[in-house]
Order: sequence, then C-alpha cells, then structure tokens
Amino acid sequence: MTYSLNLLTTWAQCDAVLAYANSKLELLNYHDTQTGHRTGNLTTSATKDSSELTGLNAYIAAMTPVVPTLPAGKDRDKQTNDLRLKTDRRDTLMARQNQVGPEALVESELDSALVDVQLPVGDDLIARVTAHRATLSA
Repeated sequence: MTYSLNLLTTWAQCDAVLAYANSKLELLNYHDTQTGHRTGNLTTSATKDSSELTGLNAYIAAMTPVVPTLPAGKDRDKQTNDLRLKTDRRDTLMARQNQVGPEALVESELDSALVDVQLPVGDDLIARVTAHRATLSA
C-alpha cells in the first residue's frame, strides 16, 4: 500500500504514527491470541459434538421403531427412558450449534485469517515510517 509519508515532516509526526501503529498491532496481536484460543476450543467442541450427534442420530433412528414393539416391562421402560435421554441430548447439541458448532468454528477461523492479513500490513507501515523518519532532520 502507498502511504502519504511525504506529508510527515517531523520526527514528532512520525512518532505519533508509530505510536498509533504499535497500539494497533498490540490490539491485533491480543485479538490473534484470543481468536487462536477460541478457534482451538471450537475445533475440539465442533468435532466432538459432530461425532456425538452422528452417533445419537443413528441410535435414535434405529431405536425409535423398536421401542414400541418391546413387551411391556422394565426393559421397555429402560429403553424408552434411554431413547428420551438421547433425544434430549441430541436436541441440546443441536441448540448449541450456533455457539460452538461448525458455523462458529468457521467464523472464528475467518476472524483469525483477517487478523493474520492485518499484522504484516502494520509491520510494513512501522518499517516504512521508521525508514522515513531516519531521512528527516528533526
């Protein structure tokens, strides 16, 4: 990117731009660290939840038609209760998808990628302003 460095005519102006750029980079580095942690956590959660959902859906699909055919008694009550618990768990996982599911993971990955692009731009500006500052007399 082309910057209007020729308009910076004093060390003080350069120092002000450098201070601003450094503060921006500190925020970006902090955001990058936080996003990295969040992405890691979301990767674990999304993968685990997706795998669990697959298993629950298979169990529910298989057991839903079987349970009503079981003879009345303890075993049928146990299987009915187990099916209800697994259905509740599936519903809970489905409700969490927006917070910790694949969509949230991809959004976090985008945030991280955007920060990764911004960091070198900030570093480049600092290098250019520092070089320009060295050409000024005061």
